[in-house]
Amino acid sequence: MSTNNAGLPDAKDAAQAADLLVTVAETLNARLAVTAEELARSQAMLREASGELMTAFRGAADRIVAAQREDRGDEAARAAEYGTVLDHLYRACQHLQSHDLVNQLIDAQKMRVSRMREKLGEALTLAVPPINAPGEAEEWIDRSRRMLDCIVAGIRQIDDDPRAPRSDRRDAGSVDLF
Repeated sequence: MSTNNAGLPDAKDAAQAADLLVTVAETLNARLAVTAEELARSQAMLREASGELMTAFRGAADRIVAAQREDRGDEAARAAEYGTVLDHLYRACQHLQSHDLVNQLIDAQKMRVSRMREKLGEALTLAVPPINAPGEAEEWIDRSRRMLDCIVAGIRQIDDDPRAPRSDRRDAGSVDLF
């Protein structure tokens, strides 16, 4: 960064730094938009898993009804039929667990994306007002500091949230299933 005769940063360099900060905020905001799209795809997967769950339960229920209607004297055949029913139920339970897990992950990510997009939006709003004295570095530096403060506040807000993933290794990546 070059300085003027008084030893202060040059306004041109300060303006370039402010522009770079705007570019960073816009890029982060665009990447968060991609993340939001990924969350939408995850929700579609969750709907698909829920559909599989319903199909599995329906299949198990149909098998039970069919088994009750039939009058079988052969216990081995009856045991095989109930084995099929149990397979359907176990499959349904697996889908139920994935449904719960994916739902929790989506909720956590939605919260993070929303908060960061909000703070990045605020930071970008701070970049909009015109600079009264574009030849002086102080206003550019002040604008950059306010934008950085806003972005850092967004990061801290995520870190301070009690529902955010824990930072200690013991609980890292843990998700409650039920």
